[in-house]
Amino acid sequence: MSIEVDASDEFVQLAQNIGTESRGHHNRNYVLPLTEAMARLCGGEPGTHVLVRVPRPEAVPVVIRTWSEAQLLRSLRGVLPNVPQCLASTATATVLSYVEGEPLSAVCPDGKRVKQSWISAMVEILAQTAALGRKELPALPDDWPRYGSDSRGYLAALTQLADRQIRRPSWSVYGGLFSQLGVPEDVLAQMAQKVPVMAPRPCGLLHGDLHRDNIVLTTDSRVIAVDWELATYGDPLYDLATHLVRMRYPEKQHKDVIDSWAEAMESTAPAAVKGMEKDLPYYLAFERAQSVFPDVIRAARSLRQGSQRKRLWDGLLYKAEAAVWHALQAGAQPLGLRDLPSRAKVRDVLHRWQTAGSEGLGQTGERYPQPHPSRGSLSRSLKAFRLVFSDAGGETRGVGAIGMHPAPDSSQEHDNRHLVTERTG
Repeated sequence: MSIEVDASDEFVQLAQNIGTESRGHHNRNYVLPLTEAMARLCGGEPGTHVLVRVPRPEAVPVVIRTWSEAQLLRSLRGVLPNVPQCLASTATATVLSYVEGEPLSAVCPDGKRVKQSWISAMVEILAQTAALGRKELPALPDDWPRYGSDSRGYLAALTQLADRQIRRPSWSVYGGLFSQLGVPEDVLAQMAQKVPVMAPRPCGLLHGDLHRDNIVLTTDSRVIAVDWELATYGDPLYDLATHLVRMRYPEKQHKDVIDSWAEAMESTAPAAVKGMEKDLPYYLAFERAQSVFPDVIRAARSLRQGSQRKRLWDGLLYKAEAAVWHALQAGAQPLGLRDLPSRAKVRDVLHRWQTAGSEGLGQTGERYPQPHPSRGSLSRSLKAFRLVFSDAGGETRGVGAIGMHPAPDSSQEHDNRHLVTERTG
């Protein structure tokens, strides 16, 4: 069982001193062998390698969270196979089991075709999680919306949670930046009011972040899902949507993945496939819409690294400009954005943001110096599909299109690159 440890952050100190570190958006991760003292606290064997995850206090909240990872993994032990084992937790760290393996991203990077055997293993993970109900999981937070099998209510709740947990906490700092980019303050609230009628589906556990960095191919030929920090409870079809977007499959593989998911669900949660053809595009639209916020914030923060050398600075600015422009293009239609800035304007706004320093970008942009000259617009078109939002009475409220190419790095964390957690139970 997982143990609450006061340890005066012994785990953290030891991890920082002797562990092999990798960094994600929200955590610093260290792989190290258990000392005898740590082994006594964890119940493990001295010398066994573990993963110590230390939250980064400076991280900006850009994801929806339901439980702590330690809380969820304690509940899943012995219930779901091939998940991380939480060995111990302190006020500032979580200690997880670790085994050798290779992330899928290392052997099959974004955009590359994925083997059918790997697809089958991944959708089987989604099918197994979807079969778990409330009784096997930690209690939901007190303020968590209750929607039963109401899929429409669930999507509306997701949109409201994105507004509450992501947009609002960041708006005092980044609101001026978003306004200059044409993203109004109430954009998610407006989207929540336009959720269409959807088929009812029973809720279950969702991994919430199943992409190439969070899939590990172990030395004993298992396919394991790691990084359960964004796991939540809801409509299994949403888990498929996040998987499709964040895995960055070649577009020609989408149908194969969807068909494989539906087949896997038939054996564990058959009601989850009801209305999937009609409703999946709505979840894809939400995923790309909410990704605008983390993508823009991360791009802006990347510029605060700064550089005294113009060539390096131009490289940072160009990369940030591309990330923001792609995020706006992907999220524009589901968010109802009009008059999107050109890529040149995005570059201008980002330069002003960086020049403004810690105070951020004002609503008018009046007091900032001229930016570097733009590199010009990007002449790349995005393929799109049609998306119709309806109100409760079935009336069409608006029609839009969202890009089939995923926005760059949405709310995903890449905390487990080259790290593997071993099977429990």
